[in-house]
Amino acid sequence: MGGDESLPNPHDRFIRHFLAEIDHVRELITWQLPTAVVDELDLTSIQPAKQSFVNKTLRENLSDLVFNVRLAHDAGEAMVVLLFEHKSAPDEMTPFQVLRYMVEISQERHRNGQPLCCVIPIILYHGPQPWHVARSIQELIDVPAPLKPYIPQFSLPLIDLSQCSDEELRGKSIFLATMTLLKYIKRDELAEQLPGVLSLYRQLLPPATALESLEVVLRYLVNGTDRITREDLSALVAKTLQHQGTSLMPTIAEQWLEEGREQGELIGKIQAFQAVLGRETSQRDELTKLSTAELKRIVDELTSAIEENRSR
Repeated sequence: MGGDESLPNPHDRFIRHFLAEIDHVRELITWQLPTAVVDELDLTSIQPAKQSFVNKTLRENLSDLVFNVRLAHDAGEAMVVLLFEHKSAPDEMTPFQVLRYMVEISQERHRNGQPLCCVIPIILYHGPQPWHVARSIQELIDVPAPLKPYIPQFSLPLIDLSQCSDEELRGKSIFLATMTLLKYIKRDELAEQLPGVLSLYRQLLPPATALESLEVVLRYLVNGTDRITREDLSALVAKTLQHQGTSLMPTIAEQWLEEGREQGELIGKIQAFQAVLGRETSQRDELTKLSTAELKRIVDELTSAIEENRSR
């Protein structure tokens, strides 16, 4: 799983990492869509779409994760484009965003001399509260019944992880472990779920890429939630790995513990320098949410302020 720091938030980056594995895309499709729909798709043919179908403005609201897949019973070139959009908070304009996306895809295919095709949108939602807003254009436009035929109609499949039971997410699968992580990333129960999730990642990730993949997961946990501190996460990881009796996870734990120590020193300096300058002292809980680079920048600014005061 690779990185893309240009994406607007850690949730989008993590989803892109996850869906870079085509097997995960297949599992998501099979898990979400009705059997009759899945039977019409050749899941062995799934591949990322080469084109970017959205302009800059639209990309601010969409993760631009599009995959091509051939039809299972069609010998021609017909394809289905699967649209994956990730949401961490209910957004009533999602159906309209998806409609714009579908039009962009059709326009691009038309410009390239390709026939128009079916677009299947799948919304992956992992906010702590159930999705309670519109799932169709019809819900957004309130008109008398005789006018409803003039409103675009399409179904918006929604994976609402807040409504998925732990039983549904239980199983030895990287896919299910990731769905569990997404379900609890904004919940107080996150710390209770992490040992099982991390153990599954450790058991199931291919050895050649396990270290890199686990680092992606840990960085997501640090940047994507306020339900667990970096110090608590480091301790939890070290404890979980000690139980596993392996050398891989402790290596990661040591890296993060070292980074945690560096952050602790920077936070101590910030609070001390603020006291020297007579400024309000920042709360440690707030400072722990900042990256190492941001903490260093604050230390540099405070150091400059102290030196400036001395020179007066």
